[in-house]
Amino acid sequence: MQFQSPVLVGRVEETSALRAAVTRAEHRRGGAMFLVGEPGIGKSRLASEIAGHASGRGFRVLRGRASRAVPLRALCEAVLSAFRKADAPDEKQLGAYLPVLLRMTPDAPAGVPDPAVVRAEAVLRLLTAEKTLLVLEDLHDADGETLAVVDYLLDNLADEPVLIVATLRPHPDGAHRLADEATARRVAGTVRLSGLTDEEVAELARHCLGEPARDDVLAQLVKVSDGVPFVVEELINGDPRAVPPTVAAATLRRVDALGPECVALLEAAAIFGRTFPLDVVTAVANSTDELWQDAERAQLVHGHQFRHSLTADAITGRMTPTARATLARRAARATEALRPSELELIAELWEAGGETAKAVGCLVRAGKHAAALGRFGTAVELLERGQALTGDPDLTADLLDALALVLPLAAVVVPADDGARAFALGERLQQALTAAHAQPERRAAVRLAQARVAAVAGQWERGLDLLATAKETCASVDVVKAALLLGLNQLDLLPKARALAERAAATGTPEIVCEALEVLTRCTRGQDLAEARQHVQRWLQVAEQHGLAAWRLRALLELGITDKYLTAGVDTLLAARQAASDTGAIVILIAADLHLGATYLVRGDYEESARYGASAGEAAEKLGLHALKALAVAIEAGIAAMHGDRKATDRALARLRDHGGSEEIWAYSSAVCALMEERYDRALAEFDELEKAVTEPRILRGTFYQGPRLLVRVAHGLAGWREHERLAESHLSQVRLHRTYFAWSRAILLGREGEIAQADAAAAEALDLSTGLGLPRYLGLRLAGPSALADGWGEPLEWLREAEEHFHRSGVPAVAAACRAVLREAGAPRQRRRRDHDTVPADLRKAGVTVREYEVLRLVVDRFGNAEIAERLFLSPRTVERHVASLKARTGRQSRADLIAYARPLIGGSVPM
Repeated sequence: MQFQSPVLVGRVEETSALRAAVTRAEHRRGGAMFLVGEPGIGKSRLASEIAGHASGRGFRVLRGRASRAVPLRALCEAVLSAFRKADAPDEKQLGAYLPVLLRMTPDAPAGVPDPAVVRAEAVLRLLTAEKTLLVLEDLHDADGETLAVVDYLLDNLADEPVLIVATLRPHPDGAHRLADEATARRVAGTVRLSGLTDEEVAELARHCLGEPARDDVLAQLVKVSDGVPFVVEELINGDPRAVPPTVAAATLRRVDALGPECVALLEAAAIFGRTFPLDVVTAVANSTDELWQDAERAQLVHGHQFRHSLTADAITGRMTPTARATLARRAARATEALRPSELELIAELWEAGGETAKAVGCLVRAGKHAAALGRFGTAVELLERGQALTGDPDLTADLLDALALVLPLAAVVVPADDGARAFALGERLQQALTAAHAQPERRAAVRLAQARVAAVAGQWERGLDLLATAKETCASVDVVKAALLLGLNQLDLLPKARALAERAAATGTPEIVCEALEVLTRCTRGQDLAEARQHVQRWLQVAEQHGLAAWRLRALLELGITDKYLTAGVDTLLAARQAASDTGAIVILIAADLHLGATYLVRGDYEESARYGASAGEAAEKLGLHALKALAVAIEAGIAAMHGDRKATDRALARLRDHGGSEEIWAYSSAVCALMEERYDRALAEFDELEKAVTEPRILRGTFYQGPRLLVRVAHGLAGWREHERLAESHLSQVRLHRTYFAWSRAILLGREGEIAQADAAAAEALDLSTGLGLPRYLGLRLAGPSALADGWGEPLEWLREAEEHFHRSGVPAVAAACRAVLREAGAPRQRRRRDHDTVPADLRKAGVTVREYEVLRLVVDRFGNAEIAERLFLSPRTVERHVASLKARTGRQSRADLIAYARPLIGGSVPM
């Protein structure tokens, strides 16, 4: 008969502290409690006790146990335990973070790498989906990336119904430092467990035996156990009267009492440590279910783990080194057969079995796989562990090759250090290569890897210096050198960068081809957007053909960005966003949202712009992506500027400076706000300061202020054909946004010269280009109207009325009033604002339909022709034709019949009989 206390003895204060923490979490004041103590002191028992208490209070309980052999094991187990439940969280709760969580398994497929902070946020989303207690055992055995995720969680639980309970030993390691630092900043508490008092030992013995222990037995228990509960129970289950010299002796007597077959089973399990894979152990020992049941009845194991780590230590401790090594090799072979993806565990077994070469080979493969999953810190840790195992030159060379591949990726482990950690690692690699008398090719490979780090860190000259000694050229060297040359942002280096990228794209592996096509896209985007789009399409094709998931997502995003410039369309960006969401590529998702927010801003759809900008900003801030957060704030500033709200604009711009936003964004937003305030002198001053400040070659940049600046200068007589032609013949002429401004400017200049027909044609082009856009259309109408009135071209009264309606509806009173003033001076009859001026149906308002367009649409739905509509609304048939075209573009309809079918339910129109 085996004895174990059915109740928790002592620990009154500790239990009270933990229950109080559960109560706080229940009231959305989450946090963590660290249970610190020596082996056997009762950490796991106390954690189980509080788990039962929390479960009774309606908490979901997730568990995981850390292991140095398997990175992220504790968190992976917790994630898997969440998804095993009937009410597992779904995509509705977790959104794009669901695929990130599903990738947190040892056999997760490589493809889309997850930055550590994204993985941490995914775990946070899982925990906060409902009231949750997360129990993490043996945190002292956790790898660095597990500790990084836990640290992130600790800083984000203050307002959440989540409690983390973690057990660890009082060793001066990373886990202990994490607990001390978290306790110091008051995001966690620490409970330190000491031994039981003599009275508590007596109580524990009474609960185990069902009656009070005899005095002599109790005296021996107190003397030997030192108050450690596990030791008390082991002694009771052994022979306390014999007073074994060690607890191991008591444990081993219980093991030996089970018979040789069961002993062999337990030895096979113990070779793995406290936790073991049941299927592998069963294969190694050729055991049966009955033997497992015997071990469980003896209170030695429970499920797939020993009841205590000391049990495993006692079993392996009495084995001879030769026996341990032999058993470890058998376990390694069985694990390779049954669990081939658990490379770290296999490596540990081969190492224990004395098979260093096989252990290093596993660590090399494990490091590469970890890097493919975005676990760059783990990859470096695994490969450096392999270096510590061997001095064999060939094995060392293999490890260094793998490290050289991981090196540039390791630069993003701690982005704020500008690659310092990775550069330092590179120097250590070079020293190791020299000591190992490695071939020059291997040293060159490390220099190439360091050059890649330089490209990631933006240290262009340093990277080029590293490649300066490269005698042989290959696709890898070509593409890295091309990226470094492009980073220098010098026009005279552009042809060389392009030639290198083209050569790499012609000869490289699929990954190198994608990398080269990305460089080519950046090289050509400033000169020829159509050619850049061709490069992206080829890039996308290569990525899809070879299953390169991460490169495919980047290509989809780049395609959307290119189309944004070409057409101001959102369809490809939306497709990229959906793909990122489906695969859990959170950083790509944020970038897509930012580009969508900016595009909707250009289109004048401020609600959608704000929605995407806010979504991106919230996620970027949570993940600490400060550069992306700055772009989200820039969208907020742009929306305020478009409404002429100076206070809101300045507030947003002040926040933008806090996030490191560029002067270009600052000045542009302030200038646009001045335009909406009808303060043209200030707007021009802002634009002029910006023009002086921008010194980088514009052919490599996506400037966005020059179109509106030109239009304002032309409208106010400050610029002529020379300035217009310089910009119209530049790379900016490819961008729909700028082409619209250039067409308006050309119309004004032509009208000024009396070229009426040509001015009308330029205005028609501007109106066509600006269909579905916001500021490029209505600023053009506002500034072209007075010029057209003065010079006798176009339809200025109609333009000014449309502009007045837009700015009135958008809440920009200064510009609306200015339009009305020009109309009054022109003798136009005062436009009475109809009662239904602000009652355009919501769906049509959202699409940007103006009041005048709505008037036209109502008559279109009632089947009137353009000539009839023109007569009824006192417009020209040509103007009605443009309004109908604009309505089709805004609503996405291809024909007049489609437009009628779409609009009739919205406006209640009827077909005349």
